[in-house]
Amino acid sequence: MSETVKVKHSSQYYAIQKHKIVVIIIACVLFLGVVAWVTPIRKVVTMGVERVWIYIDEYYNGQEVETQKPLVEGLRLSITKARNINQYKTVTKYKSDLYQGNLVLVNNQHACKVLQGDDLISVEEAKNTSYKLVDKKMMLNREMLGQLNRMMKDFERDTGKHDMILTSGYRTVEEQENVLQEKTQLVGAEEARKWAMLPRYSEHHTGYAVDVSIYTDQGNYIRYKGQDEYGWINQNSYRYGLIRRYSGEKKDITGVADEEWHYRYVGVPHAYVITAMNFCFEEYIEYLKQYRYDTEHLMVKCDQGAYEIYFVPYEEEETHVPVPIKKEYSILGNNVDGYIVTVER
Repeated sequence: MSETVKVKHSSQYYAIQKHKIVVIIIACVLFLGVVAWVTPIRKVVTMGVERVWIYIDEYYNGQEVETQKPLVEGLRLSITKARNINQYKTVTKYKSDLYQGNLVLVNNQHACKVLQGDDLISVEEAKNTSYKLVDKKMMLNREMLGQLNRMMKDFERDTGKHDMILTSGYRTVEEQENVLQEKTQLVGAEEARKWAMLPRYSEHHTGYAVDVSIYTDQGNYIRYKGQDEYGWINQNSYRYGLIRRYSGEKKDITGVADEEWHYRYVGVPHAYVITAMNFCFEEYIEYLKQYRYDTEHLMVKCDQGAYEIYFVPYEEEETHVPVPIKKEYSILGNNVDGYIVTVER
């Protein structure tokens, strides 16, 4: 046999073998794909790409949704005069205190000054079984998480559902940069800014903000819109100190488009007042400034107790905040220009 024939047969042989190898590889990939889809691995894969599906659904199907406004029952608001000066003492607050607590206003005008969050804990370690997590490394404020756990447990008790899932919690500056970049790649810079804040201007830096969605036991992701039985969350979140932070009707004030899935912890009784008066958080912070310590105070009565609320303007490096001598109270900065005192009556 000539050398030419030998080379020809050799080339044909190796071509056939190469073709067989390619076929085997393709068959293995297809087989593993089928196995992954019908086993628990499917859930892992789905959870891994869920964030992308969330982004796509938010922006391409993100039309504003008309949701029924919560009816806040048993709430009474009134005005009272300040007590006699002898019934108060003063507590000194410093500039750093202005930027901490669950009443800090963070938006595209007011950056988050405390970027490590306030009293963060692991959600995975402290959560109950009434909801799920996208990311096991998620962190939230300790006080907020306690109330979130209560709300999700009550939601499951009343509806029989346990498929709510937390998709985002506390974020570092770097993580917020990644979120903005990912959304920019999906929809462009101009559209992305309607949904994602610049780094340092996101509520997610505070540890008091959470995004929620629905992830069924069958592995199906459903965008949360407060629909059907899930409307329970919209109707009852204020009882746990949580507010729906962004609605379409307030976007000219908040600078953020309609986000049914984004909730912010402000605490009781503030969530009651915000919800009952249909305020966005910006409006509420401004509203409280009329109730100065030395003038009139806002009185709030709800099913969780009675409260007195007033505002003390920030004064340079030290602010002497008057508080009742024999009452429990909290002093929280608003991240703008003063402190909000909440007294338990």
